[in-house]
Amino acid sequence: MNIIIFLIGVIITLVYLMSFVWEMNQEKKRKEMELMDNKYYYSRNHSNEREKEPKRKKGSQSRMKNYNWKK
Repeated sequence: MNIIIFLIGVIITLVYLMSFVWEMNQEKKRKEMELMDNKYYYSRNHSNEREKEPKRKKGSQSRMKNYNWKK
């Protein structure tokens, strides 16, 4: 009886390890394909979705600088 339980445990462990290795291989293949496929890169990855605030004066900075560090 103990040998049957041991064999069932070995089978379950082997199935788990095989599925884990298979999943890692699939993830690696997917990442490689994603890195190679740079078609429509800029349409997929929008980093600046919000609009910028307009400048108050022409030629001015958008944020005031604080030069008074020392008191």
